Amino acid sequence: MGAYWEPQGSSRSLLLVDDEENIRQALKRALRQEGYEIYTAASAQEGLAILARTQVAVVVVDQRMPAMSGTEFLGKVRTIYPDTIRIVLSGYTDLATVSAAVNEGSIFKFLTKPWDEAQLKEGIRLGFREFDRQRAERTRSAAA
Repeated sequence: MGAYWEPQGSSRSLLLVDDEENIRQALKRALRQEGYEIYTAASAQEGLAILARTQVAVVVVDQRMPAMSGTEFLGKVRTIYPDTIRIVLSGYTDLATVSAAVNEGSIFKFLTKPWDEAQLKEGIRLGFREFDRQRAERTRSAAA
């Protein structure tokens, strides 16, 4: 069974996972005015450690990382933290891998590098909206 958590209020926590420091910093700069609580990780293992101790609503991960691909990482996230919305941001477009991950529900959205800042922000906003929608649906179901 997955680890469920119910944050107080509307959670705006975001985890960025990319093995390149300059990409993590550029993403933080692009998103700093959006009002998110931003966490960063340099590896899938570090990302999982952050998720184990922090309530995160949306995860954005690079596809090509050492030790574990982004889709493998998001498959683990889906199993352990099924409520977390999962987004891949990558310049590497292995369509078969990405399609399989989308079809099995591991990925909410796929965004490409280099990113268009407006599309990046909108994709992440949609992730937070989906998180809120799912949480509201669970609350209605529990009250019924």
